Amino acid sequence: MSTARANDYIRAEQRRFRRAQSGRAWAIKDLPQFYYLNNFNRFLADIHANCFDLLGQPELAFLTAFDALPQPAQCTYVRMANRRGYVFDKTKFRYDEIDQIDAQWQVLRDHDFVDPIGAALFRDWLSALPKPELTLVLAESVCETLFRKSWKKDRLIDIGHAHIDPDDAHIPDRFVAQGHRDTLQYLLFLYFGKIEDNLQAFTLRDLGLVKLSEIKAAKLRFQTIEEARTAYFYARALHDFKQGTDHDALSLISEVEDWPEPLCEQSARHAGKLLQKLGGWSERRDDTDAALALYDRSDSAHSNERVVRIRWSRDMADDRDWCRTRLEAMIESPASDTEAQFAEDFYARKFHKKRTSATTDLLRSATELFLDEAYRNQPERAALRHYKAQGLDAYRSENVPWRNLFGLLFWSLLHTSDMPRRRVPEILRAGQFYATHKDEIERRLARLDTPHRVLLDLLKTLSLHYGEDNALVHWGSRSLDRIQALVSHAPHGAVATILRQMAQDWRGTKDGFPDLMLIDDGRIRFVEIKTSGDSIRRNQLTRMRQLTAAGFECRIVKVRWAVDPDQPYVVVDVETTGGRPGLHRLTEIGAVKMIGGEVADEFQTLLNPQRSIPPHITRITNITNEMVAGAPLFVEIAEQFRTFMGDAIFAAHNVNFDYGFISAEYEMIDQRFRHPKICTCASMRRLYPGHRSYSLKNLCGDFEIDLKSHHRALCDARAAAALLCLINDKRMSD
Repeated sequence: MSTARANDYIRAEQRRFRRAQSGRAWAIKDLPQFYYLNNFNRFLADIHANCFDLLGQPELAFLTAFDALPQPAQCTYVRMANRRGYVFDKTKFRYDEIDQIDAQWQVLRDHDFVDPIGAALFRDWLSALPKPELTLVLAESVCETLFRKSWKKDRLIDIGHAHIDPDDAHIPDRFVAQGHRDTLQYLLFLYFGKIEDNLQAFTLRDLGLVKLSEIKAAKLRFQTIEEARTAYFYARALHDFKQGTDHDALSLISEVEDWPEPLCEQSARHAGKLLQKLGGWSERRDDTDAALALYDRSDSAHSNERVVRIRWSRDMADDRDWCRTRLEAMIESPASDTEAQFAEDFYARKFHKKRTSATTDLLRSATELFLDEAYRNQPERAALRHYKAQGLDAYRSENVPWRNLFGLLFWSLLHTSDMPRRRVPEILRAGQFYATHKDEIERRLARLDTPHRVLLDLLKTLSLHYGEDNALVHWGSRSLDRIQALVSHAPHGAVATILRQMAQDWRGTKDGFPDLMLIDDGRIRFVEIKTSGDSIRRNQLTRMRQLTAAGFECRIVKVRWAVDPDQPYVVVDVETTGGRPGLHRLTEIGAVKMIGGEVADEFQTLLNPQRSIPPHITRITNITNEMVAGAPLFVEIAEQFRTFMGDAIFAAHNVNFDYGFISAEYEMIDQRFRHPKICTCASMRRLYPGHRSYSLKNLCGDFEIDLKSHHRALCDARAAAALLCLINDKRMSD
């Protein structure tokens, strides 16, 4: 959502809820007078507490200087930081809660919290001008043949920026620029993990337009300040490239030699993406030499492909020989499945030979697993459910059980009183852990030969330290269950082999473990789940080889999507007090459980929404305030509905509406609601094209489905269930 749209939305919601009645359980109320300052101070306190190691002198000075400002000046600065852009007209700052606001500008100027407008912010000043004033500035400084007053403002800004010398421009004193911009943006980056140009997200959260769980500090994202600064550089550069002009792109390219070395996964990913985008921009300008130079610096599959294609297109002998050698190297050791597919195909077409990589051979040998396509967005969960249905003990694994076991087994060696536990210990990151503690590490690894004893040791450590900040151990309700299954069922010496490799080379072995861990007849095996188009990364391939060499059984399973005729569905319809989940409430739930195309059970209840039902909603649904006055609250039927759902797929007509309301109600009582979902409206559009309307009412008319009490939940759920039968019949016949 853009900042302008967000501001409009906030104002609209504030007006709406000033008119709303009180007593509702989940409504946006008028915000406290200094809500924005309280938010800002909490944000700074959280950064200071959780990211202190990532703060340098500019950030610490900013925290101290802001704290020393008088409250009215603090309010003025935060109001400025809440707005769009960096240049502001002081005459348009009028807030009732800020006394003598004109005096606050001088306070902010004295403490460098506002800056004069220089050349770097000249474009921002042009953007801050109303369009009539902007055209006057252009008329005074630019030839009138270069622009027309009727042009859009963005085009006029481009004209002014290109043809007016900032040093010659007269900028009125009423305009000021926000000070400490880079410092504040770095702090926001630490908090959100992305570039934020203002503080709008905090306000959206307070108004309920963004869920609290979506805004969380990045406490463990970076290990050092150097990593954080480098990641910020690349995130900022990507943001500026997307928002900037050709001049900005050229500046980035001209400074590429001075770019910092990526120091963490995030900065490496963003650096590759930036190089790829700048390479594409150069290609579009027919500057292939610049594009090649940029692509050569990136190790992404796309960049590697573009280098080969560009050099091949030049039709030179040296380039052809280079392409052959490069393609063979890509086939032998591809960065991804995508890169392997390109290299094999291009090599076969251009050199008339067939080469396949070890990665491709591994993928082609994979077992296929047919699962219901409603789980397309949750393949690991669907596979887990499948294996459990077969009677196997199945666990989501990936990296968590290995890191948990490693962290608990070596806790006392890794964590001493002078080490911050929310960071990966320096001795581990530096690769010195095994050499420093070799004898003790080997002694503890030997205890894995007696699983019951080592599990007692792990349980003591877990009980003593449960919940403590830790970058290695993930505290969860099933942490010990997965460790116990791993230690108890692993081949002799296999777990010790992997943990030894982690101790010797933490950076190279800390991730890439397979998705699932299965216990079948007392034997353990690991399964990596892949769907069509998925790649197998180098670290995943390496980890599978290491696990196999240690004695574990590892497989890749390719998921194919199909329709399971015995898959249970629950077709749901809800009636509500309005259209926004979380803001408005449920008044009725109707649900029909379908198995094998037959109705297996039904569920229906009215609900007390704890607020008045608007008259126009009553006219649509015929549900009155009197009808729901004695109805149960959602919390009273939540467990009953969860039991009714079981492991079924959630189906509805316009499913995101119904699913959004149900999940929001569970969130209000601090519970999660997660089910795969299928939309009968979207599915009917895809499978039965050509209808004039795909509303529930019109589809029921076209297919002669009973809909006598439209807009009552159970009636609509029954009708949508009939549509689901049509959908599944079509899906299974195709």
